[in-house]
Amino acid sequence: MVKIWIAIFVSMIWLGAVGCAEQKAAPAPSQRQVQSDSDRFFDKMKQDEQEHGTGRELGK
Repeated sequence: MVKIWIAIFVSMIWLGAVGCAEQKAAPAPSQRQVQSDSDRFFDKMKQDEQEHGTGRELGK
């Protein structure tokens, strides 16, 4: 019975140490990636406007 409690205690300490470990931050995206993502988003936004019309056109 004591072995079970020791195993539980050790497991809790190990999980606490692993759970609190500092995670590495993701590297910042390159300028090329940012430009590519923004171009793709802008093109998608323009396409959506052409397909659905703008809010100003619907209000007329």
